Amino acid sequence: MNNPVKYSIALILCALGLTFFSGCKSNKEELAAQERVEIARELIEDGNLEAAKLQLDTVHLLYRQQVSIRREAKHLQDTVALLEAERTAAYADSMLQVLLPQVDPLLKKFRYEKDGKYEDNGQYVSKLLQTTSNTERCFLQAYVGDNRATRVKSYYVGSAELCQTEVELCVPEQEECASWQGAEHHFDADGWHSILTVEDEQAIEILAFIATHADARIRVRQFGKTTKNKQTSPAVFYLGKNEKEALVETLQLATLFHDINRLEEMQRTANRQIAHFAAK
Repeated sequence: MNNPVKYSIALILCALGLTFFSGCKSNKEELAAQERVEIARELIEDGNLEAAKLQLDTVHLLYRQQVSIRREAKHLQDTVALLEAERTAAYADSMLQVLLPQVDPLLKKFRYEKDGKYEDNGQYVSKLLQTTSNTERCFLQAYVGDNRATRVKSYYVGSAELCQTEVELCVPEQEECASWQGAEHHFDADGWHSILTVEDEQAIEILAFIATHADARIRVRQFGKTTKNKQTSPAVFYLGKNEKEALVETLQLATLFHDINRLEEMQRTANRQIAHFAAK
């Protein structure tokens, strides 16, 4: 039988060894964590915020037991968030100073329409493409709403029934065509009328196609069926120079509204973050 005294001494020595080893490991981790925090601090001073965030995230990931150092890392992360918010607010403000003055001169080419009884949002339409000025012909019309929504309407007018299912734009010389579908409405009043409405991203695609080929001859074909679901021959017309200019200007207005809205939202979010840190 082993000597009980020697056995107890061995256990004590083993425990002391484990404690010493654990203490060494803890001290090593503390030094490593602190080193990363200091590196992050220097990176912040140099304006390299992304690299600083990486160092601070690593502290939380690898050194979970170093509570006091992780608290220091969290404080630096708040500093980074504040600096990023200040950068974003400054960037948004500088870009808005560039974009906002471009709106009013462009709006002079548009008419604002809103039915207060039925519509929550008004919309802008080129003065050249107002419905009342184009009731007797096939044409394309585009709207940009207060809510930043963009719509393109394909108007068909003719003696034959044609309920539009698709509108196609084509540059025959380049053999480049694209088509879009949408919601259709039709009625019979001194001729057959069909309106195909294309919205949002697809509306932007139509306007972008026209802008890309503004110097080319653009053919429009309106495909559809009769009310008895029989296929009809497509109606065909070509966009005039003034029409293309009006539709390109509508794209410019839609793009301006979209960019301004995005920048204003960025600015609001950044200012809320700045106020949050200021209140701490």
